[in-house]
Amino acid sequence: MQHHVNSWSFERWMGPLSYVEWDSEASAFTTQTDDHPERLGLAELIGKLGAEGYAGIELAYPHLKDRSAAGLAELRRLAGLAGVELNSLLLDFGDPGTADERRRDAEMQLYRHWIDAAAEAGFRRVRIGAGSASPDDEAAFARAADTLRLLSAYAEHAGIRVVTENLGSLLGSAGQVLRMLRETGGQVGLTADFGNFKDDKYRQLEEILPSAETVHAKAREDGGGQLDSMDFRRCVEIARRAGYAGPLSLTYLGEGDPWAKLAEMRELAAIEPSNPRPL
Repeated sequence: MQHHVNSWSFERWMGPLSYVEWDSEASAFTTQTDDHPERLGLAELIGKLGAEGYAGIELAYPHLKDRSAAGLAELRRLAGLAGVELNSLLLDFGDPGTADERRRDAEMQLYRHWIDAAAEAGFRRVRIGAGSASPDDEAAFARAADTLRLLSAYAEHAGIRVVTENLGSLLGSAGQVLRMLRETGGQVGLTADFGNFKDDKYRQLEEILPSAETVHAKAREDGGGQLDSMDFRRCVEIARRAGYAGPLSLTYLGEGDPWAKLAEMRELAAIEPSNPRPL
């Protein structure tokens, strides 16, 4: 499996970052900016990923600060020079299942803007979560499926694949994830995240990984700042047994040095089990 990197791993290094939020009182989007210092710019990140032998990136939308035509062209150029595939642009905002029609209309416009930017920069995919509605909310599920289908049809004309993820309460179980893939009729793909299921995660990962196009290979820590290597290796092995042959987008969200932790994860992911055991 190729090793990519999820840029959320550098959230504390690439600030200040602006996050999109919905203001329900104003019925409009606002932006909130964090105060992290910028220790690493996007150009430097792309260059170092290539130098370190990483094959691609899944880029969090706040890290794409320059969405001008020149800025997107430069990102495409830098990625090509570094040999780093622009795998997915991660759109962590919005709620496709919302019942608020004004919000839905505003989100559709904003999603299309970002899809256009992704296409211009040369990304292969955009990842859009299904939302935060209760998994029992059938109307929200239907709205989310409809929104994702519409966005997929729009993105297809730009050569972009829309994928969703086991992210948020609406798709908080394997059953709901697989149901969404069925409801969208193959128009929407799947990013599977090792760390998002709250309960019985190994069984649920076994269920969704055969359908995954990309994987967020997220490592958890053991409470002492060390990676939980047994958990991470087990998740990687589940992916292998599921027949997943795509990239592993290494994802580290702890407080340590992300470069060191990503290198450790890459080593762990490369280790073949000496005694494969039934999962």
